[in-house]
Amino acid sequence: MNVTLESLATCFQGILPAQLFTCSADGIPNAAYLSHVEYVDDSHVALSFQFFNKSRRNVAHNPRALVMVPDPDTGQGWLLRVRFVRSETEGPLFEQMALRIEAIASYCGLKGIFKLRAADVYEVLSIERAPEEAGAPSKGIDQDAAALMGAVFTTKALQDLAIQINHADTLDALVDAILRGLDESLGFKHSAILVPAEEPGVLVTIATRGYPENGAGAEVRFGEGIAGLVAEARKPIRISGLMRGMLYAFAMHKDAADRSAGLQRRRIPMPGLANPESQLGVPLLVRGELVGVLTLESDMPYRFHAEDKASIELLGSYLAIAIQNMQLQERTAEPADAPAHAPARRGVRAASRPAEPAARRDIVYYAADECILLDGEYLIRSLPAKILWRLLTERETTGRQEFTNRELRLDKSLNLPDWKDNLESRLLLLRRRLQQKSPDIRLVPRARGRFALELGCEVSLSVRP
Repeated sequence: MNVTLESLATCFQGILPAQLFTCSADGIPNAAYLSHVEYVDDSHVALSFQFFNKSRRNVAHNPRALVMVPDPDTGQGWLLRVRFVRSETEGPLFEQMALRIEAIASYCGLKGIFKLRAADVYEVLSIERAPEEAGAPSKGIDQDAAALMGAVFTTKALQDLAIQINHADTLDALVDAILRGLDESLGFKHSAILVPAEEPGVLVTIATRGYPENGAGAEVRFGEGIAGLVAEARKPIRISGLMRGMLYAFAMHKDAADRSAGLQRRRIPMPGLANPESQLGVPLLVRGELVGVLTLESDMPYRFHAEDKASIELLGSYLAIAIQNMQLQERTAEPADAPAHAPARRGVRAASRPAEPAARRDIVYYAADECILLDGEYLIRSLPAKILWRLLTERETTGRQEFTNRELRLDKSLNLPDWKDNLESRLLLLRRRLQQKSPDIRLVPRARGRFALELGCEVSLSVRP
């Protein structure tokens, strides 16, 4: 059987650790585990150079080495007899491998420390089947993944996804259509869309699918987790199997540390699977501008293949344009004659109410932090908090229930930028956060650029420094 590097693509996903065997000039062998073996072309692979100084010294004297890569689908090991060619410390290959290392570092709080020193390129001289070890399992870690390796991005699936997206007439409907289409047409059941927040270097979640909590308002800093790393690097990242398990363990450790330090008090947790095995994140870019980040995850190892990454990256370009166009359309389609202040409608009750509304909601705005607590629990912060507070106080003092996007844009107290204020994204985020935490306080669209604040409860408003 003629085995090629291309046919061993599944061995280079980082699901099972590879091993590097070298020999010193005086004949002493050395073995080391590798965090990653990267396919370069049909006759070369690249090994991550991080810690194995002994191996590096051996290769300096004897450039020939042996690499063992296991196939996660079958459990079969393959021996690559290689010869060192060069080290790369910059360029596309180095950056791609470094990004995966940064993913690990971000989860364990070692970003900038736990890093790739070089991508060592080796020529592959021969490929052999590794002899089976006594008692070794006869199959890979999960054969179910193979069932999903069939064609996903078919013309029919993409047509169905496009139809769902084209029917959306608001940003709210669009982001839901994207995630629903990824689920129903392509089978990616757990997903999220994050957009840049007002604070530089921060992403905020505006839509999710497949999780018990919608996670609206959950924030991620650039460089944190897969979404933050994608935003920072503006490149797609795919993480599978064992590596993802390591990341999860580190993330749980960091999460516990943060909680003990009281850092979670005013943060909305990012939705996620309890035991994710595979993650894929792609930047949503329009002419170099970061419109958002799309993340997918699965509890199945090796769920996202190389072709998935390439296809989702291409699809992301289309989704980014669709999101940006919808934002611009909602802004430009606002009625030019929209009044700065809609007529007062004191005493008008909500058109519909929850069956059993809460008797009273205690809402506190913390001015210094620009955040709102609802019945003592964190609700929202930053611009969405200022918008909600503005609407609640206006309703309390004038009785108004209906508002326009235009008047919010003209309100200098909100400090919206003159261009690309992303107001629609903030209103969408606020609407979904209220749906999750307080369904008796609702922002209900009335027309394009116009909405109502409906209350199914009495509210008590107060301000604290």
